[in-house]
Amino acid sequence: MEYHDLMKQAEDFNKKLHRTKDININDILTGEDRYWIARVIDARVKEEYGDMYPFKWEFNASGHFIC
Repeated sequence: MEYHDLMKQAEDFNKKLHRTKDININDILTGEDRYWIARVIDARVKEEYGDMYPFKWEFNASGHFIC
């Protein structure tokens, strides 16, 4: 399928669910927001699993409005 067809399918699917397109939450976070989120995640991982090995992670967040 072509890209346009796939985008049309996604749009139709979203209309059936009464929701908007997906929004990348990371686009609205400030540098300070990211800093504090990282601090929380690092602290929780260290508390739960220790720090014997380096822990690498990435943060993805998306959302949509229900209309």
